[in-house]
Amino acid sequence: MSATTYGDPAPGKDAAARSELQAPVPPEERGRLTVDDRVVEKVAGYAVTLVADAVAAPRRVLGVRIGGARPDDAASVRAQVQDDIASMRVAIAVRWPRSVREVADEVRERIRGEVTAITGVRVDHVDVEVVSMTLPETAKPRVA
Repeated sequence: MSATTYGDPAPGKDAAARSELQAPVPPEERGRLTVDDRVVEKVAGYAVTLVADAVAAPRRVLGVRIGGARPDDAASVRAQVQDDIASMRVAIAVRWPRSVREVADEVRERIRGEVTAITGVRVDHVDVEVVSMTLPETAKPRVA
């Protein structure tokens, strides 16, 4: 009967090879994760929907406004990501009578927080363009 050794993960290898298998690889040697501009744009567009009184701007075709503000849609965002740092431009509509400055500041902060938390990309600069103001939604009259 032969003796069996328990706990030896690689019975035929020498001690140096076994320690290589168990040693963690340093982070700088593991590779690199890149986040595409479109991913950052999607996350930032969603972040705008989380801000009260900020909505996606109306669509435009050849400079002509088509329809109204889109409260349930993500805002139009253009992002440029370079070396894990993003700068972006977002177009929104603001519900009247909120302060444009307050809503724009809230949008900037929400975008910075959400993009960094979800993608790991740091947001350096956010340009907020308010292209229109919308009236608050009113209750529909009851029909008797």
